[in-house]
Amino acid sequence: MSLARRLAAAAGATAAAFLGRKAARKLLPLVEVAITPVALGAAVSAGAVALFFNIADDIRGQDGVWRFDHDGLNLAESLRTPERTALMRTVSDLARPDIMSALGAASMIIAWRSKKWRNEAVLMAVVLSGGGAIIGTIKYRVGRQRPNLVEALAVEETFSFPSGHSFIALCFYGTLAYWWMKGKPLKQRLWIATLATKFIALIGASRVYLGVHYPSDVLAGYAAAVPWLTACLTAYEKYERQVALLESRD
Repeated sequence: MSLARRLAAAAGATAAAFLGRKAARKLLPLVEVAITPVALGAAVSAGAVALFFNIADDIRGQDGVWRFDHDGLNLAESLRTPERTALMRTVSDLARPDIMSALGAASMIIAWRSKKWRNEAVLMAVVLSGGGAIIGTIKYRVGRQRPNLVEALAVEETFSFPSGHSFIALCFYGTLAYWWMKGKPLKQRLWIATLATKFIALIGASRVYLGVHYPSDVLAGYAAAVPWLTACLTAYEKYERQVALLESRD
């Protein structure tokens, strides 16, 4: 099932919860037509890009985002306990560059050795390598310093905007979730998507909790990752359809 159909099925489940099953059945075909890979990718990416540039513009002018960042960091500091700090350090480490490199390499090797998943291995390689280049370039161009409003519980030497942890977490764990959802029933796909979303959000929250990122850095990291990951998955699905079409003609 394609990315568009998976999202259409999820939309159908939501409609059923609010409108009833009969109304949802009537709406689902319209949703499937509207949610094409190109239309979906364009809409999601446009919203994410708009959010990213809005945040970037605000941090240059110290506009409304300053209050958001200030309040977010102060709230995170007020929630600190030894137990939470230990948990957040562990969660944050799961998106560290070296850990991401190791997990990414392991997932690609496993996928490549399984002949059915070689295209997925290439997908992961493109997502991570391209994503690393994107986030590094943006950090250097913007040059935002790390927060100094609260005590940092970790040492970071790179620039702050956007959060590399939130960017790479969405790219890597989002791709893993996409793999996992392939061929699964709707209920399982919704469960996987929910689990992945919560985990990726927790990684972003851990960076604010540790005092090494402003909340706006984390949001911008997600916003930058969305169009990149969407483009990669859309291109991958187009390639898969073309391969299937060629094989059907043989």
